[in-house]
Amino acid sequence: MEEEECKHIVRETHEVKRGLDEDGNATVNQYSLIKNLGEGAFGKVKLCKYENNLYAVKIYNKALLRRKRDFHRNQNGEMTATSAMQDVAREIAMMKKFNHINAVKLHEVIDDDERDKLYMVLDYCGKGAIMEWNPDTSSFYFPWNPSGVLREQQLRKFFRDMVCGLEYLHSHNIVHRDIKPQNILLTDEWNVKIGDFGQAQIFGDSDRQSKTIGTYQFFPPECCSAESEDFSGKAADIWALGLTLYALVYKKLPYTADSLAGIFEAIQNFQLEFDPSMPISAELRYLIGRLLDKNPETRIKMFEILQNHWINMDCNPLCPTVAAMSEPTDEEICVALKPIRSVVFAKLYGRKWKLRAKNKSKE
Repeated sequence: MEEEECKHIVRETHEVKRGLDEDGNATVNQYSLIKNLGEGAFGKVKLCKYENNLYAVKIYNKALLRRKRDFHRNQNGEMTATSAMQDVAREIAMMKKFNHINAVKLHEVIDDDERDKLYMVLDYCGKGAIMEWNPDTSSFYFPWNPSGVLREQQLRKFFRDMVCGLEYLHSHNIVHRDIKPQNILLTDEWNVKIGDFGQAQIFGDSDRQSKTIGTYQFFPPECCSAESEDFSGKAADIWALGLTLYALVYKKLPYTADSLAGIFEAIQNFQLEFDPSMPISAELRYLIGRLLDKNPETRIKMFEILQNHWINMDCNPLCPTVAAMSEPTDEEICVALKPIRSVVFAKLYGRKWKLRAKNKSKE
């Protein structure tokens, strides 16, 4: 798994010009907005086009981002508050730093002081999420594959892409914190990309996390106990990767629950079973079992995944990422969005990177 050599440049634009193209589609600067792809609490995702290239553009309502606040305790036990706008700024600063074929790339940020919309232009993955959830049947399905059949060889290709993307993030001190089928995207060229870095976090010398975040159903057992104080972010990502692999095989999770308390109890107590009506190889069963080891200390590590026999069967062996990515500085996070210049914001997210840089200078 070799690092991509060319540096990916994210364009920053601070002026918005709206209009119509020759086909009557609304435009934002050079981009024609073709259709809606999705909608969330703070805005929409649209398909856009520029020079015959397709992109996905996230359109945020900045007023809503500023109003949404999240309260949590810092490392000193003090209550602090951050806005959703700060979270987006952190996500942008992070995405400017990495460049990998199996992670969704950020191409341009459009943020005009005089406008209330923020635009993030991203890779477009034409086939969408690798799986979606059907609440009526309480099962996952492949939106791009009506037959619903996934051969083990194809499954291996998809999972290798997922592993390459996650290993790249972990090797650059990033934990995703929301790995699930809906955040694994598929391009028209059948490449898998990890997307949605809204919950991702850069860590320093240790990947220990004290705040559970993401999707409850994909929490690891160590996050579901009242006695849990902190946990490994990498191990939690690997658990979620294992649940995603299980879902790709069986179109369901290995447990069932109807309430939040039931979910946490089921995650801690379920017994991993393999449906005999959908036989898989012994090597794949072994890998799933190691990924879903309830003990984070003995759960399979990323270097072991790279060396796993099933992963590398009839394929070139995967290799770890070797090059280092520089971490976003406090200044880079502050200016990731032009309007955000708060010194408090810099202190909130810059302290751990300053400390890490100081420790490195002593080595």
